[in-house]
Amino acid sequence: MTQLQSAGSSAIAAALWAVLGTAGGAAENAWQWTPESVVDTVSVGGAAISPDGAAVVFGRSRWRGEGAKPGPAYVNLWRVPFAGGEPQRLTTADAEDSQPRWSPDGRTLAFLSRRGGEEAKARIWLLPVAGGEPSAVSDEKTDVLGFEWAPHGRALAYVAVDRKSEQQEKDEKVGKDAIAVDQDLRPRRLHVLDPSSGKAEPLASQGSLSAWDFAWAPDGASLVATVSDRNRTDDGYLLKRLVILPLRGERRELAGNVGKLGPVAWSHDGRSIAWLGGVDASDPAAGSLFVVAASGAEPRNLSGAREATAIGLSWRKDGRLALTSVTGTRTSIAFVNPANGAWQPALAAPPILAGAASWSDDGARYAFVGSMATHAHDVYAGATPSAVRGKKPSLALRPKQLVNSNPQLDSLPRGVQETIRYPARDGLEIEAVLVRPARLVEGRRHPLIVVAHGGPESQYLDGWNNSPYAPAQLFAERGYLVVFPNYRGSTGRGVAFAKADHRDLGGHEFEDVLAAVDFLSAKGLADPKRVGITGGSYGGYFTALGVTRHSQRFAAGVELFGITNWESFLGQSDIPAENARVHWDLWCYDHAALCRERSPVAHIDKARTPTLILQGDKDERVPKPQSDELYAALRFKQVPVEYVVYPREGHGFRERWHRLDALTRSVAWMEKHLGVGAGASDR
Repeated sequence: MTQLQSAGSSAIAAALWAVLGTAGGAAENAWQWTPESVVDTVSVGGAAISPDGAAVVFGRSRWRGEGAKPGPAYVNLWRVPFAGGEPQRLTTADAEDSQPRWSPDGRTLAFLSRRGGEEAKARIWLLPVAGGEPSAVSDEKTDVLGFEWAPHGRALAYVAVDRKSEQQEKDEKVGKDAIAVDQDLRPRRLHVLDPSSGKAEPLASQGSLSAWDFAWAPDGASLVATVSDRNRTDDGYLLKRLVILPLRGERRELAGNVGKLGPVAWSHDGRSIAWLGGVDASDPAAGSLFVVAASGAEPRNLSGAREATAIGLSWRKDGRLALTSVTGTRTSIAFVNPANGAWQPALAAPPILAGAASWSDDGARYAFVGSMATHAHDVYAGATPSAVRGKKPSLALRPKQLVNSNPQLDSLPRGVQETIRYPARDGLEIEAVLVRPARLVEGRRHPLIVVAHGGPESQYLDGWNNSPYAPAQLFAERGYLVVFPNYRGSTGRGVAFAKADHRDLGGHEFEDVLAAVDFLSAKGLADPKRVGITGGSYGGYFTALGVTRHSQRFAAGVELFGITNWESFLGQSDIPAENARVHWDLWCYDHAALCRERSPVAHIDKARTPTLILQGDKDERVPKPQSDELYAALRFKQVPVEYVVYPREGHGFRERWHRLDALTRSVAWMEKHLGVGAGASDR
């Protein structure tokens, strides 16, 4: 998350540009879009509408001040009336305040926050909406990972990893701290907390299982949860099942493990439970809608073969489900009738939703964080068609933007953004988001930057695409075309499309990326001799493939924490099983030749592309040795390469200076090797 920084940061950016230089010869301040303006864009998240629909609470980020200890941005909570108006700041602490939750009566706001120093744990804090200071109510010695109010408002359920025993803490202080891998795991346990006394008890019916997502029964006597036998990342992705956990009594298995399991919700009448999940063990996403009787029965898949991926759900009091989905490069909300499977559109586009919508108690009003192609993420709110007189129920209403969190961006230039469709080499239609140069020169070709998304179970949307990792508008001002391909294997187009890269990673899916370059070149827009590629995680894998196996196609590459050797990756990452089951649909230990052939380091003999590698030192998802391997191989082949490692950073960079440094280096690298503006080639 990001926020405007105090004076002094300009000097940092200027110094970096002075060191790195730019190929176009332009000074850093010649451009309106700078790395600093991208990194300092305020992030907005966690929109939650009040039970009566009168107000929306949300989080806004702000960077740490000069002299503060390095770390991620602070986040504070704000409130804005549903009708709009000046937002009111609710919290001011130097902390990350997150997951705001209104009490059922609307009088208290609960949220998570780490307060009391860098070593403080994430605790549940309660803030009186009428005014006052927040107070912590959960254990100070363990991190709360997620929580929800009980429907009656007299309890909170939360998930936290078990505390270390007193003996463990004593042993660690004297160096007796050996770790037995996969054996010394403490479970993620569900607790029920009385907010009036602060007393919390673990659910006995849970036993030693680890809980992930959960929801209360409407009578407050039970919870439904997704659980796994062990608290491992892979288990949390792949080995969860659904259980009923009563406050008193024995747990009951509701649905066994099929594949990925996501958020879960209990109907208002107590009769049904819904969740988002995968259709089988190899489904890359928990993106289909399932419903089952709370008493137990065979689950029903209400998504069927729809070419969409669900990302959020909640029950309405009329018995329907409000479902947020991604379809191609757009998002939507639909009301789904679980009795007959009927879908009713409930939201017209734009904007693009960043996640599930939050609903008032009566289901008449909603709020969410969303974005437009020309506007960064902000808070939106609206009313359902049935709540507006004179509107037919079939009509979908457009929500209104409640706040403008980044007015400093309003006057900056914008390249035109659109969704394009083009044929892959085998004829499959592929979608991509394209941003044209802010000053498009007709009849001339422009340098092109390909941005590959991670996952691969992800997608780029036709909303705000100007992040520190993919600054489309910054590049557009400098005369670049920027394309974000949603290659096969992406989500947003149904299960079959998401599985279309199975057993073929780096094969046809990467050809879909090359087809985007060919398509834009054939249109006379892109200069095929000046194409750069960048991306992080799986997008880093694509970048590494681009600068090695397909080096003849790319003049520059900026690779961020990407996979470079599939065999060694299995032994280094925290997701070896997920990688095997839903990415590859095979184990590289059994298919070593194929995985070796699809590894970038296996094609180092073809590498010619100047490459910048950026890596977090503490990354557990794609660990640093993956970048080490690519760097060593490129150096061996005497390919121009630079390698920058960022201390304390995991899978993605959270500290402001690191983001600014990485983006400044990335832009300078592209300008050095691709130039700036339109090329000399005619159509």
